[in-house]
Order: sequence, then C-alpha cells, then structure tokens
Amino acid sequence: MPVPVNLWKKSMFGKINLAYLALQVRDLARWRKFAADMLGLPVPDTNSDGALALRLDDRAHRLILREGGTDDIDALGWEVADPMDFDAILERAQKAGANPEIGDPALCQARRVERLVHFTGPDGVRNELVMGLGQASTAFSSTLMPGGFLTGAMGLGHVVLSSPDRQLAASFYRNVLGMRLSLELQFSIGPIEIGGVFLHCNPRNHSLALFEMPTKGRIHHVMIEANDICDVGGAWERAQKLKVPITLTLGQHPEPDGMISFYGMTPSGFEFEIGAAGQLIDPDNYKPTTIHSPSDWGHHPTLRAKWNLISAAIIKKFR
Repeated sequence: MPVPVNLWKKSMFGKINLAYLALQVRDLARWRKFAADMLGLPVPDTNSDGALALRLDDRAHRLILREGGTDDIDALGWEVADPMDFDAILERAQKAGANPEIGDPALCQARRVERLVHFTGPDGVRNELVMGLGQASTAFSSTLMPGGFLTGAMGLGHVVLSSPDRQLAASFYRNVLGMRLSLELQFSIGPIEIGGVFLHCNPRNHSLALFEMPTKGRIHHVMIEANDICDVGGAWERAQKLKVPITLTLGQHPEPDGMISFYGMTPSGFEFEIGAAGQLIDPDNYKPTTIHSPSDWGHHPTLRAKWNLISAAIIKKFR
C-alpha cells in the first residue's frame, strides 16, 4: 500500500531528496525543443552561469543543462532541510575522503541555493549538497502534462547511473548521504549480465540506482514521475508521433516499485523514463528485496535498446 510522505521519520541520517540533475549537453537547441514538445515543460529560464533551468514544479529548476561536449552528467544535487543534517553529511564526506569543497557565491547563485558543498565519490560522480533551493517566479503549468509531476519533499524523481563497482558506489551513498537499500536486481539481456542496486532516501521507492552494465556515459536514464497516469499515456502517444526513439515499451515494474512507464532517448543519447503510479514506502521499516526481472509486463526492449547495449559493450571492451 502507498505510504503517506509524513511517515518519513527522523531516525534516518536526515531528510534528503534528489533536488536536481545537472547535465552537460552538446545541443541546447535540440534539448529546448525536446523539453517543450516531448516532456511538456515550460519555457526554460537561463541561470546566471548561462545554463538552462528546466522546471518540473514550482522550484527554480530540476534539470540544469550546460553546453559542453560530454552529453553526460555534471552533478547530482541533493537537498537537505536541516542545517544539522547538512553538517553531519559534510563531516561524513570528509571522513570518507571525498574532499568536500564549499561552493562559492557565484556557484550558489547559479544553482539558486542558499548553501552548497560539493564532493566526489568512488564512482567519479560529483555530488552537490544544497540547502534552500529557490522557488520559481511563476507557478508551474503544462499543457501537455496537465496533472504535473510528483516532486515536492521527494525531489526530482530518480537517476540511474552506470558504475564499474555498484556495491562500492552504493556503500558511499549509504554511508555518506544516509541512503538505504531498496532492492537489488540481477538479470540478463542475451549474453549481457546486468546487476543493479536501488537506493532510497525518502518514501520514493528509489532516488538513485547504480548499475553494472555497458553504457556510453555515466548516466543511463533519468525518470520523471507524472501525477496522473493519463499523462503517461499521452506522452507515450506523443513520443511515437514525434518519432522519439523508444528503448523500452510501455510496461510496469514489479513490486515494490509498481511504476507504469516507458523509456526513450534524449537528444544527448542517454535515456529518459516517464512513469506514474509508483508505490511509496515507509523508509524506516522497509525490508530490501531481490528481483530477477525488471518488469511484470511490457517494457519490451526495442532494436534501438539492444543496439545501444551491444555498441556500448563493444566500446567498453576496446577501451
């Protein structure tokens, strides 16, 4: 059964959510069109550092796009509400050897936060711990996604990253940020074995997952969750009309997630997932599980998905 967000208890390391995802992208113009026509997001603002600020709600941004050559992740932004929790995470990052650095006023202004510290874990991903993510100047609205997105105290949605050692990376996020294990996944697509660790930090089933699988970059996909499942259906039809490359067809993840969603390609070559009806958990009393299939029904990999996997495996081998 879904669990109300107010069952989020203080006995965790501290209340935290995935506030934003910062990306470096080659083609900002294509992303503008993709965000408007496919994702249904309002016209983006431009942050003080020139990056595009894409909104999913009334916060200043949830996706930050900086022009660059990698088409990959720049940073994960984690928001903490309590200064004591912020300081505790900072101390744990120092003890873990992550070399945290205080963000200067220019970076705080660009990220539209009151306080920022950044550090890097064993997976090489930059994490930005922030407080006071600002509000947008206008209320969020979307013609294409009229029900809006499920964010609030649970943050952006979730991000799935490729990691050469998923358990090592998961230990860092658990011991430093205070995340907890949701589930582990082990399955195969043809001859390619795929393993994943899913982590939660609030009642969302997972905010971060770490996969050992071939990918061309560090990010595999970002999930944004609609409030209304009808908006997922509309996005599914829109993706086909716009000829957005689909990687996994409409389907449902198994319990305890239960998300109904589909996957497609972003202009940067990694994937996006649009879903709804994900099950919430009680993060303090939840018992981790192990599953061996990513879906109960649907989510059939397309030829594009298989090619992405095979080509990434070939690239990885010759590297």
